[in-house]
Amino acid sequence: INGANLIDGFNGLLAINLIIINIILTYINVQNSNIELSFFITGQIIILLSFLLFNFPNAKIFLGDSGSYLFGSLTALNTIVTNNFNPNYSSFFFCILLFYIFFEVFFSFLRKVVQKKSPIRPDNKHLHMLTFEKIASKFGRNKGNYINSVVINTVYSALVVPSLLFAKDPLLSRYWFFFLIIIYLLVYFRLYRLTKN
Repeated sequence: INGANLIDGFNGLLAINLIIINIILTYINVQNSNIELSFFITGQIIILLSFLLFNFPNAKIFLGDSGSYLFGSLTALNTIVTNNFNPNYSSFFFCILLFYIFFEVFFSFLRKVVQKKSPIRPDNKHLHMLTFEKIASKFGRNKGNYINSVVINTVYSALVVPSLLFAKDPLLSRYWFFFLIIIYLLVYFRLYRLTKN
């Protein structure tokens, strides 16, 4: 829930990410005949798509704190209920699914503690802000805003969607989850050095 609020700030970044997560959850529930839950999640996807029409690429409206907390809560609920209804799927698969918004908060907290900063005070060193600085230097800040969302969610999809192939295998799902952590850290520190220079 906090991760949803943390990454909200670039046009479409949170909304697209939640749409991807909820489409995968809907797919799992349809495959396993959980029709009522599928309808519930599909309704949220339709609302997020409708919102996206006015938020991407140029923002006329915003989710804000209340919207990001609401949809972060609903997506957390969707994931927990889907996990409960489909016990044949590895719980680590659902960790993979929520990896980006979870690890962004977790890593940010640890990073600030190591840097001897207050972990509850905001800064501009989150992954999506570092990617924005790099993209904005090429495309300008206005275009960079929504291109950043496209790049992050494209990479996120490329890393998460393949895990559907082994979503029922706890061992492979666990390995893939830790592989994603390594990828995140490598990308983060590379971008951190580049933006610092």
